[in-house]
Amino acid sequence: MSLYATLLNVKDFGVMPSEDIDELERRDPGITERISTMVSALFDAKLIKRYAAPFEEPYPDVLVYQVSQAVTYHLYLKRGFNPSSAQDAEIKAKNDAAWAWLDEAANAKEGLVELPRRQESPPGGGAVNVGGPLSYSEENPYTWMRRQRERARGGFR
Repeated sequence: MSLYATLLNVKDFGVMPSEDIDELERRDPGITERISTMVSALFDAKLIKRYAAPFEEPYPDVLVYQVSQAVTYHLYLKRGFNPSSAQDAEIKAKNDAAWAWLDEAANAKEGLVELPRRQESPPGGGAVNVGGPLSYSEENPYTWMRRQRERARGGFR
């Protein structure tokens, strides 16, 4: 199973103070890793049709950040917080933003998130296609004129 956000990532990117995470880990050893594994699996399940999920290390930074936000929210639920307070509303907003990002990443039509694609995806098909070469070069600068003349006469020789 994937583990996109480690304990250190959650401490670095999440809004929960490190002391609170350490206290949760003291009371329930491995809780951050277990939650992160489950959240990573949910992210994989949503992204697997379009992207090369589960991703290989090094994981995309944006993915680690978003999973860290969702894990932090679950840690707050485990610890307890007041979602109606203005300060704690930011915690829920960051979690909601992480899941909204996931929805955008999984959206094959309007999604603009760029992650490593699946190999079997056709060009321009499922994931964001950043394009390819729009021109080519020949060994001779006059080849294009010869090819154009041949096409006008009915094909290549």
